[in-house]
Amino acid sequence: MTQQKRQQAVRLFAAVLALTALANGLGSNIFSNYFNEVFHIDSVQRGFIEIPRESPGILCMVLVAALGFLGNIWMSVVAQVLVLVGLVVMGWMSPDYGTMLVFLFIHSLGMHLFMPLNDAISMDLAEKGKVGETLGKLKGVNTLFSMAAAVLVFFGFRTGFFSFRSGTILPFALGAVTTAAAVVLLVMMVRAMPRGEGVKNHKLLFRKRYMPYYMVTLAYGCQKRIKIVFAPWVIINLLGQGADTVALLTIVVHLAGTWLAPVIGRMLDRLGVKKMLLVEAVYIAVSFLTMGWLAGMLAGGSFGLRDPLTWLVYGAYVLCVLFEQFNMVHSYMMRSIALDPGEVTRTLSVGLSVDHVMAIIASPIMGVIWKTWGVQYVFAAAMLSALLQVAAAAMTEK
Repeated sequence: MTQQKRQQAVRLFAAVLALTALANGLGSNIFSNYFNEVFHIDSVQRGFIEIPRESPGILCMVLVAALGFLGNIWMSVVAQVLVLVGLVVMGWMSPDYGTMLVFLFIHSLGMHLFMPLNDAISMDLAEKGKVGETLGKLKGVNTLFSMAAAVLVFFGFRTGFFSFRSGTILPFALGAVTTAAAVVLLVMMVRAMPRGEGVKNHKLLFRKRYMPYYMVTLAYGCQKRIKIVFAPWVIINLLGQGADTVALLTIVVHLAGTWLAPVIGRMLDRLGVKKMLLVEAVYIAVSFLTMGWLAGMLAGGSFGLRDPLTWLVYGAYVLCVLFEQFNMVHSYMMRSIALDPGEVTRTLSVGLSVDHVMAIIASPIMGVIWKTWGVQYVFAAAMLSALLQVAAAAMTEK
């Protein structure tokens, strides 16, 4: 690929990531409110909904193996079309509960399919010696527009411009429009970069050599429960704050992430995978331990906005959730140890599936730990998973 075509492809893909970040923020990030306000579900139904939402993550490796002959760009087109179909039905067609579950699954399948392709394409577009920097910049774009979506959601619902009570659910409709634009740009990318050879062997790929990557994705599946479930639950359950407070904290997280992601990318190029895995493990240990200690102090008490402990918890929450920016280190590691560049996408998809299996197992266990021993032990358990990052670093050459 010529330098000019590479730059054109990078610009197009940055725009794709901006549009998909907006679509995710306007769609999947507000699904919980959608389920509650439109279908008035109970706790049992809410648990059941996680099956069509999370099972595509496990199926991802099968789908990538089956569609690998298309190449990464065309697989991304398929992924975003699936997201688009889900948003169109839920946004414009007012489906009943059963139909909604079907198209929720389709939407989630597209989202999960795009996750490994996102990193694989980003690394394909990078110049030699600048893979980490490219990953960091593109991650920063994604984070910036995720923040923009959070701002739109906050002000949209606060002013009444967005609502779940109308026939057309406007945020989903806008998400569908941005997804359609992303599909168009992905098709344009085909001209800007070579299609590649695709996947010659469509069998599921497991190699002993890739064990360090499987280990860090296993740890990530456990750690991600803090970001998605238990850190927000500290804010909601122990501090008694509403969705607007969580949205504001999300905006702060994304704002910090737009700065942190490029920094991590440059450090990755300079320090290498081995040292960055250790940096990640230390960051997780410190941030999770701090959040667990502060959350333990909250338990059994009542604290308002004027209490210093409340603001310390808010700060610890932001630090905890920011750990996700290190995810690019895992993809970079996979590329660095790959025997064949054609195996990167398939192995990333296997890692995504390992991540989701761990997530499904870890969530109920952590819930029992919270109820039986206390909130601080949930964060301690998640912190211990960082030992897998340390072990993976020990198995990595550089």
